[in-house]
Amino acid sequence: MTEQYAPTAADVGTMYDQSTDLLSEVMGGNIHLGYWRDDEDDATVEQATDALTDMVGTRLALSPGDQVLDIGCGSGKPATRIAHTWGVHVTGVTISAQQAEIAAARPEVGTGQVSFRQADGMALPFPDAHFDNAYAIESFLHMSDRATAITEVARVLRPGGILVTANPYQQGELDAREAEIVADNRKLFQIPPIGNVDEYVAHMRKAGLEVLETLDIGENVRRSHTIAADLIRGVDKPSDGALSEELNRAADIIEHFGELPQIGYGLIVARRPCHPAGPAA
Repeated sequence: MTEQYAPTAADVGTMYDQSTDLLSEVMGGNIHLGYWRDDEDDATVEQATDALTDMVGTRLALSPGDQVLDIGCGSGKPATRIAHTWGVHVTGVTISAQQAEIAAARPEVGTGQVSFRQADGMALPFPDAHFDNAYAIESFLHMSDRATAITEVARVLRPGGILVTANPYQQGELDAREAEIVADNRKLFQIPPIGNVDEYVAHMRKAGLEVLETLDIGENVRRSHTIAADLIRGVDKPSDGALSEELNRAADIIEHFGELPQIGYGLIVARRPCHPAGPAA
């Protein structure tokens, strides 16, 4: 695999169609990493993944009644948590047909506070200035054209609207063995080159967004990889020996990836200015 490997949106959708049930099971109903305050924090996986959702929600500076976009909504649990906690309406989109079906089946959909649909984050099916706020938890990670994805978010945000992203990223050079670990993880989860914080910030500024905060929480989420790997190893294995071996290999990849000090994790907060000068050249 070369560094230029770039999955299509269909590749990402298929991967999540096949893995959402397992990932949701091991990550406490969410499909993103968890946040632990420190080594003594004994939060469960569900509590830790919910804590990361809350970190994102807090940074959105929400007001009751806001219209919020969740880009890469996964199982729909983060959207329902944010909608309930802050009294807002959340529209979730996902490239995965399976995830869209699971999210749309959540009982909270009947309250009118959340809605879900299948859509591509790089071509959002919404008019300009449609949302008050937006967030993307570990979804830009999968997009082969992140500049376009971020420009799309900027387009659908109203002036003054906040975007919060949460993503793994690379910091520092990799030796040959480390590069192979990252390549294996990218193939497993259909990820283009991981990128770094500076690249995300540059995309946001080019899209006309003002970057307000960058926060490195890599050490606070690192435990997620080991826990997820152990839980995957512990799930009831299929009778198909080859498939069982594939799951064990996936667990090894996840664990080794999480051990790399060059893999960080960051929250980035940006805002569409009330009087934008237009995208940077």
